[in-house]
Amino acid sequence: MDKDIMQKSIDLGKAIAQTDVYKEFKQAEYDLFKNVEARKLVEDLQKLKQEHHGKIMAGIELTKEEQETLKELEQTCIRNRQVLSSNNANTRFQEFMEQISGNIKTGIKSVDN
Repeated sequence: MDKDIMQKSIDLGKAIAQTDVYKEFKQAEYDLFKNVEARKLVEDLQKLKQEHHGKIMAGIELTKEEQETLKELEQTCIRNRQVLSSNNANTRFQEFMEQISGNIKTGIKSVDN
């Protein structure tokens, strides 16, 4: 039975890879990678968010200036068409995966009752 479930999960992964939402996500990811300016914006944003997260986890409160710098960088990213496109495709794919996970949980609960 466990072997069958593992095979079904592989088959599900293959089916997901064939969906338009996944293909759009991968294409947007590739396009972002090719666009040097957009890629740098995203990398800078991720780095800044990691720095802020580290401070917060250490109990250090962010200054207004640090919060404002983050907001400005987020706005700059959103104004970049390639970053926005990649972000939207990523969001759609994450929502799709959450729906799949929810369906799996529904299936489990239906047997539990």
